[in-house]
Amino acid sequence: MSENSIEEHVTTIHQHGLSLPVERLKTSFDFFVTELKTIDDCETRSSLIGQMISPLISLSFKDKRLAEVELIQHDFFLILRDQILIEHLRRRHMEGNLTGEILLNVSILFTNLYHNITDTNVAECKHLLLHYPLIDELVQCLNELNNSDKHINDPHLFRSISFLLTALKHLQAKQIINNEYSLLKPLFSVIAQCLTSLNTIAMIRNLKRNFTQYLNHRNILFLDTMPLYSQWYSDYHDLEIFLQVLRIVLKEFTDWFTSCSPNSYRHCTAKMGSMIRHFTYFLVRPIESDKLKIFSEEFYDDYRRLVTHWILFLSSTLSFPSNKINTSATRTILQMLYNFTLHLNVLNYMKTMPILIPMLLQMTEVDHVEIQLNAYRCLGKLMREDDIKKMANPSKIACVYIDFITRTIDDRAQTRRFHSLLDSLKNFVQHDQVKTELIKQQALTILIKCIVEPRFDPIKVQLVVLEILLALSFNNDASVILRQNQKFITHIRNLSSKTNSNQTDLQRAAEGLLWKLEKEVEAVAKSTNVNSYKYDIMISYSHKDQDVCLQIHDRLVKDGYNVWLDRDCLRGPTMIGIANAIENSEHVLICMSNTYKQSVYCQSEAHYAYERGCRLIPILIESNYKPDGWLGIIVSGKIYVEFGKIDFHLAYNKLKNEISAHQYDLLIRSLEPFQGISESIDDLPNYITEWTHDQAISFLRHFDLDKTFLLLCPRVDGYRLLQLQ
Repeated sequence: MSENSIEEHVTTIHQHGLSLPVERLKTSFDFFVTELKTIDDCETRSSLIGQMISPLISLSFKDKRLAEVELIQHDFFLILRDQILIEHLRRRHMEGNLTGEILLNVSILFTNLYHNITDTNVAECKHLLLHYPLIDELVQCLNELNNSDKHINDPHLFRSISFLLTALKHLQAKQIINNEYSLLKPLFSVIAQCLTSLNTIAMIRNLKRNFTQYLNHRNILFLDTMPLYSQWYSDYHDLEIFLQVLRIVLKEFTDWFTSCSPNSYRHCTAKMGSMIRHFTYFLVRPIESDKLKIFSEEFYDDYRRLVTHWILFLSSTLSFPSNKINTSATRTILQMLYNFTLHLNVLNYMKTMPILIPMLLQMTEVDHVEIQLNAYRCLGKLMREDDIKKMANPSKIACVYIDFITRTIDDRAQTRRFHSLLDSLKNFVQHDQVKTELIKQQALTILIKCIVEPRFDPIKVQLVVLEILLALSFNNDASVILRQNQKFITHIRNLSSKTNSNQTDLQRAAEGLLWKLEKEVEAVAKSTNVNSYKYDIMISYSHKDQDVCLQIHDRLVKDGYNVWLDRDCLRGPTMIGIANAIENSEHVLICMSNTYKQSVYCQSEAHYAYERGCRLIPILIESNYKPDGWLGIIVSGKIYVEFGKIDFHLAYNKLKNEISAHQYDLLIRSLEPFQGISESIDDLPNYITEWTHDQAISFLRHFDLDKTFLLLCPRVDGYRLLQLQ
């Protein structure tokens, strides 16, 4: 079509955009590039590019064809990046320049394009956008926007930056490697400076005390887009940057937010709703790692104020008839409440609010599947065993999860939703009634599919599913079903034998499930020689509680106890090694907390120690935690030592007293078998160092010294007697 003009190509895309094949679009792009190479004048070239992209912007952002590899790597997009994005950002320095619509439209096009990043096109997307001149220009531009009012009357510039940051956010949702983080770090640093600037503080303080106010483009960039971008920046090497932002901004935002009437939230405008959602998410979940505890402790007071206000929002929502509920607002409320449950101290605070669980249960009856699911995600964190037993229809929990998992398991567009569902189900499956309902409704079939089919992500899917199955295996019916599925058993045997250093957690989960299904019964039945313990104490704990548990370990060792502790925890010994440690320990410390109760590995350890009849000493690691369910049964009737509420040294002394009391009880009971020892002291070996434990007992009994010496040295023999002289 040599006679084709730019207008004809543009018209064709306008008229047939949704039905044009990729090859036809590529032909138009080839023509556009050829034409642009003949033009030297910047203004003319920009005008033509504006004409060329007008039909592309009109395509829905859900249309994935522009993100096909052969299109996204086309030279046309490189021209858009270099000659529009970079050059027009640089033109902001020109006297009297106002950013034209062309920069805004190309920024919108890139945002739509990056909405459709997949594993297939991610390399091409990175090549296009992770480009130093572009990132550097964005950094310089943000510095100017933060430090001067020069561009305050240039809304196109503010909007363009917002769209480009959103495109980068989409990219960062995919895996970013170290050298890419080094490129992006200056951008995150300048955003952190913007968020902590006097400008941002002033913007927050100047917000009206309602949710229907107008936000200008500057407000949107600083209060909405920047927090949205930051929550996807996942390089946590320098936590101090995140901490510094929260130290300056969190209280300001909390003061404004809690001053607004909860009743007005249901009338929230779209822009205000977006700002509140993204800002709150960033403040509550600034990072996605085990180090979130650092934020939980330092910012607890503000988090408590925020979550209380969000709960009032939920209460206000329920004051209206169900057919008048603002669906979007309600979904956000439930999502935010779930985010707060990730802070264990805030979760414990939420558990003290008697109205919360009943309100969430009401939300499960709303005729909206998203609202139901988000309500159940919160309930999975909040509900105790007794709460589930009181539910009118506990089978609905299993039904909702199975329905959502079934609908998302094969839909690649909902992969992230599928992963989130599995994570949420892992919270619920700790409850016995939920286990029973999942088994009744044949959830095992879907879960086994996730393990035996290689298409599923080994960490985001298979690891989580193995942990769910391990929790279910404590139910006898589930154990029988799993043992009978030879394909499944063969597969987890293969997983347990793999030595891939990147999948040690997966291997550990497979080993734990195999041990539970095939070896635990035999191990429980093994006899124990009470006089041949290798360790005084074994510490069973969740790795998230390791700070205080390691402190306890170090003090016990310093005081002369022989202590077994898996210091590496998640990457340490297998269940076989842990079981061996339990069998060879005189006492087992159960370090109780929310995370301990939720961990299937901790349940396996505690259950095995309980079934073996070990001497258990429960200690409370987390303030205000109350054990229930399987953990409540295991520690029932035992005295707790609290480390969460009182001074460590005082708690430690109480622990030592409890250990001594256990040892004394063991000593008294251990004397009973010796009542029948009749060996005369005349028959003892001539050399005291040759005396066995029983012979030493006979000698001491002859002089009525057995109880006294056994208190000092429970494992006394001839050699130890000699050392006591």
